[in-house]
Amino acid sequence: MTASRRPMHHDILITGGTLVDPQNGLHGAYDVGIRDGKISYVGAASAGDIPAGPPAAARTIDATGLIITPGFIDLHSHAQNIEGHRLQAQDGVTTTLELECGVTPLPPTVEAAEAQGRPLNFGYSAGWLHARAIVMENMDAEQIAALPQLPLDAFAAVQSLENWKQPADAAQIDRIVELLDAQLAAGAIGIGLLLGYAPLTGADELTAVARLAKSYRRPLIVHVRWGSGASHGTPAGVQELIDLSRSTGVAVHICHISSSNSSAVPRVAQVLADAHAEGLPVTFESYPFAYSSTVIGADFLDPQKMSAQGTPADSVTYLRTGERPATYQRLAELRAQDPGGLCLADSYPDSEQGPDGLLVRALTLPHSVFASDAMPTKPTSEGPAAHPRSTSTFVRALAWLHRDLGVLPLAEVVARSTTLPAQVLRGCAPAFAAKGHLGVGTDADIAVFALAELEPAARAVPVQAARGMRYVFVAGEPVVAEGRTVESVQPGRALLAE
Repeated sequence: MTASRRPMHHDILITGGTLVDPQNGLHGAYDVGIRDGKISYVGAASAGDIPAGPPAAARTIDATGLIITPGFIDLHSHAQNIEGHRLQAQDGVTTTLELECGVTPLPPTVEAAEAQGRPLNFGYSAGWLHARAIVMENMDAEQIAALPQLPLDAFAAVQSLENWKQPADAAQIDRIVELLDAQLAAGAIGIGLLLGYAPLTGADELTAVARLAKSYRRPLIVHVRWGSGASHGTPAGVQELIDLSRSTGVAVHICHISSSNSSAVPRVAQVLADAHAEGLPVTFESYPFAYSSTVIGADFLDPQKMSAQGTPADSVTYLRTGERPATYQRLAELRAQDPGGLCLADSYPDSEQGPDGLLVRALTLPHSVFASDAMPTKPTSEGPAAHPRSTSTFVRALAWLHRDLGVLPLAEVVARSTTLPAQVLRGCAPAFAAKGHLGVGTDADIAVFALAELEPAARAVPVQAARGMRYVFVAGEPVVAEGRTVESVQPGRALLAE
């Protein structure tokens, strides 16, 4: 950064880089100005050579050879603490949202995050599974207050309980809906529906929850129900959600399509294309890795179900120790000992991970959003452990799918990381009109990176930050500067629906 000698009209002026802003149709040499946390100027770089060129700034950043984009919007991150935010900042993320799991109750979680401070913008959905546990386990106020503050930790804490996994009766459904209603009234961005973790949930409950979300004009963000069998030529879980959207009008955002439907990509692709052609408000996301991460006590990792599906026990890795259980019996033991413990689960065999394989096909489905499903790190004897998607989803999408394979243009990768996720939420949360692009007057959330230098993390233990981000700005404040995390600033703010 160098001080300008001209009168100061911007706080920061980024010059010399290639701006990629899909929403505004910009891809070329532009200067970008920041003032008071907003974009104050976007102009062709050549304009700086004439009297009408960009005004001077207090600081100028030379971005020659670098790419400038809107900051990435992650719709699906469980890493909602300061450490998680800092790791995601190195992935170019400026807004990180806990929408799949969500949280109930919402206000104390938002208040705690605001009191502690956050580097990135953040927000939450109403947590259906949390509400379900509160109701079906008959939790009192003291038990609710004792749940861990981090939403995913609260989710893990109830894994050893059993009542919330059972079908709900009419009175319980009414109480669950009442709890969710209160969270939506408090500003929750939709309803997070972890249906895959409570697959015995009945159609009456789903319909009631969908109608509630529709009444607030907010989406359901869903982890699909997993199971055998298919409907209309596609896995039943995806079809169920499309039918739900059709019957209630609710907007549905389907999480991690690539990992949840790895064995049925062609059929899922067709049914999603049909839903889009029909005009249904159904969106979906993926992350660019061949394996997933969850808690080892998840219903779909039940040894009997895995055996019936022909999935070997050693396709699961218990992160605390790195063990791959050799038998279903050993997997059952680990589930009993630590049902909330994090694990990895293989989604694609090596034969499907090449440029022409099912993984790439899933990741390049039209209209798909990139989202990380980031997990908070856990300590091990070898260092912090987490799925590398927690630190490197967007960098890997840029480096692998665009730079190395060439299967997506740069502007397309950027759109799936900025414009498309913002569009998912603009109908219910007005703050997103000022995010996902760099029009003058919008929020100064910006990523600046060296495409050739991008290096995603490759290991879960010890997990490391991605490399290649030179600057990341949140509301005009650098949370990454010259490639290093800036720990002295916390410009993130809570984003609530209205």
